[in-house]
Amino acid sequence: MANYNVNIVNGEGSANMKKGVYTVTVAANGYEDTTLNPATYTAGETAGAGAFTVSANGQLTLVFNETGAEGGTNVTAGSVVMTDQTGNQTYGSAVTIDANGQAEFPNVPYNAQTPYALYFKQTATDDEHNVFEGVIAVNMNAQTQTEYVVNTPIALQTITLTDANYQGLPVANATMQFEEQQ
Repeated sequence: MANYNVNIVNGEGSANMKKGVYTVTVAANGYEDTTLNPATYTAGETAGAGAFTVSANGQLTLVFNETGAEGGTNVTAGSVVMTDQTGNQTYGSAVTIDANGQAEFPNVPYNAQTPYALYFKQTATDDEHNVFEGVIAVNMNAQTQTEYVVNTPIALQTITLTDANYQGLPVANATMQFEEQQ
C-alpha cells in the first residue's frame, strides 16, 4: 500500500503516484480539515490532475471610516472585494459595506504563527466620502479580526468661470456639469 505527502505551496503541489484510489486528508492552518472536497483521488497510469477545495474558518471585518481607527465617522454604503496584492485579480464576489461602515468576510484563512496576507480593493463608497485608493493589505493572524480603512470626506472644490476673450470677466450665469471618468 502506497502513501504520499504532497506539499502545497501557493495552492499547488505534485507527486509521482502509483495507479490507485486514495483517501485524501489535509492539514492547513486556518482551515477546517473536515471540509476538504473531494475526499478521494484516483491516480491513473498517466499524468493526472486533482482539484480540491477546503474552507477556512476565520472572520474578518473591515470598517471604513474617516480616521482609519476605532471611533471615526463611518461611511454608510459601498463595496469591497478580495484581490491579489496588485488589486487586479479578484477572488469571490464584492461584499457590501453596510450602514455602519462594516464589510464582513467570513471563512477567511488565518494563522497565528505565520499570518495569511490577504488583499482587498474598495470599489465604491457613499456620496460623502472618497474611495480608498490602492490595495488594502491585511495580515490575518487571529480567527476573528477587525481592521480599519480610511475613507476621507469629500472636499469642497471652488470653480471659477471667466470670459475667454476678456481676461478676468466673470461669467454671470452658467451651470457646469462634472461627470466622473471611469
